[in-house]
Amino acid sequence: MNFQNNKYTLEFATSEDNAGIREIFEAGEFRGGISVRYLRNPLPLASFEADGDARIMVIRDNECQRIIAVGGAVLRREYVNGKEETCGYLTGLKIHPDYQKKTTFIAKSYQFLYEHIQGCYCYYTTILDENETAIRLLEKKHKNMPVYHYLGHYTTYCFHNGKHILDLEQDCMEGFEELMKTYFSNHSLTPVDYQCAGFGDTHFYCVREKGEIIACCFVGNQQAHKQYHMCSYSGIYKILSCLPTKWFGYPAFPKPDSDVNFGVVSYLYVKDDQKKLCSDFLRSVAAEAGFDLLLWGGFENHPLCKAMNSMKAIHYGSRLYSVAWEQEAPIDGIIGMEAALL
Repeated sequence: MNFQNNKYTLEFATSEDNAGIREIFEAGEFRGGISVRYLRNPLPLASFEADGDARIMVIRDNECQRIIAVGGAVLRREYVNGKEETCGYLTGLKIHPDYQKKTTFIAKSYQFLYEHIQGCYCYYTTILDENETAIRLLEKKHKNMPVYHYLGHYTTYCFHNGKHILDLEQDCMEGFEELMKTYFSNHSLTPVDYQCAGFGDTHFYCVREKGEIIACCFVGNQQAHKQYHMCSYSGIYKILSCLPTKWFGYPAFPKPDSDVNFGVVSYLYVKDDQKKLCSDFLRSVAAEAGFDLLLWGGFENHPLCKAMNSMKAIHYGSRLYSVAWEQEAPIDGIIGMEAALL
């Protein structure tokens, strides 16, 4: 699809576009007290495809054959309102800083994308709290644009404080399939496929009582296809980054200009949402898994957020939206969206 007098081309990405997509990711970063660059190296397109059926589009400047924007959606089977549905997670549209004032890209991109992802039960996305420009733009109603309906707040917890408190079983999954049917299937936006490649190289940890799983999770190493590059600190975080925060139970702050050694917790279950059991279990997992920090994300109505709020952790927040081109599909109950696939 060509536009603006054939100056730009909008099309789906191919493997030949990896270098151009990588350049856009490397040009941006999450601003704030902790400035982080999120990367999908070495092959961004393969990284998206690991998360599901990726429909990734690029915009190309025809005069210099430069990729100037990338975005799209990842389609996958997820539980919604207790049923398996095909859902579309919108990855957002990243525009190279040199072209960010070309706002005509946005409406055309959404039109193009919707033509190729129709048929999903629902579409949703997240926007970081600090991305105020995107929030202001997308929360307004625009002609030829979908409606962004704010569902609530999503918190990602970064923690460690590892200590061997509980005896863990590793990679013994007996009983987990039953939890998928009785527990996780009732959490909307939980992926049906817990073996999705996007979770990375995973290990399963659990604690049992009389043979029953009373706490469990996967911990995935995604660093082969997703990275967090620490850029810099400012404000109070600049001071905190110089302190021995591990002494106080918080993760050590990664050094500026370094990649974070992280693992992502998914499918976290704690029987009866017990705070102490949750804390003891995750601290034991952190000690066993061997990462500098672990990440877990929970929507505001997830009962385990109360337990996580009692742990020593660094938080960053996002806003969760349903995205509707036409009639909005209901997403009810507890949201079980996994941070590993965002």
